[in-house]
Amino acid sequence: MSNNEQTLIEKLNFLIDKNLDNPKFTLESICIDLGISRSHLHRVLSNHRQPSTTLYIRKRRLEKAKELLNNTEMRMSEIADAVGFNNPQNFSKYFAEEFKVSPSELKKRILLESEKEKISIAVLPFINRSSDISQEYFSDGITEELINVLSQIPSLKVLGRSSSFSYKSKNEDLREFGKLLNVSFILEGSVQKSANKLRISVQLIKASDGFQIWSEKYDRELTDVFDIQDEISLSILREIEVKLLGNHKEYALKRYTNNPEAYERYLKGRYFHNKFAGEEEYQKAISYFKSAIEIEPNYAIAYSGIASCYLNLWFYRFLQPHESLTLMKLATAKAMEIDDQMPDSYLSQARMELLFKWDFKSAKNSYKKALELGGNSAELHIQYALFCGICENHDLAQKHNLKALSIDPFSLVNSFYSSYIYWIAGNFEQAYKQGKKMLDLEPNFWGGHFIIGLNQIKINKYDEALDSLNLALKYNYSGITLSAIGVLHALSHKYKEAETIIEDLKLLSKTKPVSNYDLAIIYAAIKDFHTANLYFKEAIDKNEPSMLFFKFIIRDWVPDFLLDHRYENLVKQIY
Repeated sequence: MSNNEQTLIEKLNFLIDKNLDNPKFTLESICIDLGISRSHLHRVLSNHRQPSTTLYIRKRRLEKAKELLNNTEMRMSEIADAVGFNNPQNFSKYFAEEFKVSPSELKKRILLESEKEKISIAVLPFINRSSDISQEYFSDGITEELINVLSQIPSLKVLGRSSSFSYKSKNEDLREFGKLLNVSFILEGSVQKSANKLRISVQLIKASDGFQIWSEKYDRELTDVFDIQDEISLSILREIEVKLLGNHKEYALKRYTNNPEAYERYLKGRYFHNKFAGEEEYQKAISYFKSAIEIEPNYAIAYSGIASCYLNLWFYRFLQPHESLTLMKLATAKAMEIDDQMPDSYLSQARMELLFKWDFKSAKNSYKKALELGGNSAELHIQYALFCGICENHDLAQKHNLKALSIDPFSLVNSFYSSYIYWIAGNFEQAYKQGKKMLDLEPNFWGGHFIIGLNQIKINKYDEALDSLNLALKYNYSGITLSAIGVLHALSHKYKEAETIIEDLKLLSKTKPVSNYDLAIIYAAIKDFHTANLYFKEAIDKNEPSMLFFKFIIRDWVPDFLLDHRYENLVKQIY
């Protein structure tokens, strides 16, 4: 397919999606908007083995209907109206012809699939019974390690870390908590560490009635911590009658070090990494990971932790690219060199291949390898969902998105990425809901205000969007939040205010990383396509990750740029 024809079809798709429920949307109006004749459009579609234009539009509408069936609770008549079918009977007929199943039957299958739950467990944060509150990282770390170990078992659904830790310091009825999180079993315990002595108490509770089905106490030396974790994991699996199948036992009980001091430092690194906060916390995490590696040079999972920290420092504009990217690549390569059978190694590699190298084929292979190796973490599923969304494989993106949300429903990180996945698919209502969910979990989280503001811009609620984005800016003064406010001013025709934001970004760039994209998108919004194009080209030359979302951003904020000849040249350099 030539670049011109590819761009033409992208523009056609944009127009169809924009006018899904518009009864006045006709083939004639499409051709006028595209600036071509009906015969020209038909010829382009025929060249690429597509049906007639009318059938192509119908097919696109039906695909959107399928997405709504998968991702919403809308009634059939509402979905039919939403995608431009005024007659529900015709909608059902065409849908069945296209997908070989009626919309009502497909909805039944979706509901049945969602009701099929695996045996599930929540590992609650172990209580720190040490006299020293600074030992909190150790009890938290033991909890997280048990979650990670159990997550490798395909036949067991394990609640993610963030959702488990939402119960920390609460004294709620375990039965109510089990019902809230939809799990079958709850594991709770406590850790007391004094010098090299370790006492761990643990009990397994049936969530439906609060009945204790197993408990144990371990009084050991600190060097036995790994054996204790193995014993607890195997006891849980035995008690709830989940069998370890094939090679999964190897991965479930896999150790990355036998050195307790290195392990303790690694746990401290995870403690700060999991805060999903700012530069200071990530740098602390890196410091502890490095100190663990000083003791255990072949500590593969610590290298993966370092790679993750540097990627986030780069992605969220905390650290200059020339520094963070070099160190990220080194850590990723080292983790893979030490252990190429670890899901975390492939996840780190996949994120680097996607976000920095823009190597979609290699990233896909790395994500799939991570999943094949038993990776069942919410982080892996949400990152793979984001990849699928960028590739516009929306059905697969939603499958893994919903998987991640079911594993760790109370995770700020999951909700943040999930909102992007919904937005890419054009499901702005669900994206907005994820923003609200983030603020329910943490009212001061910049990401929640940011996502809400972006989606308020989409529905032209500019005053509300400004309030939301100003709150995001308050909690995270960066190029990400500033550029969104600049776009909002431009779309509100407040060009002087938008230009002021451009100057603020240039001033900020003297002390903090500011991407070329941050400036380009504001220039595009004020219709200075020439300057925008220059910055977009620079962003592409530097492989800035925001450019992976370029066509979706232009679709929603600057659709006029779709018709500019420079748009086509930019797109073909990215995807």
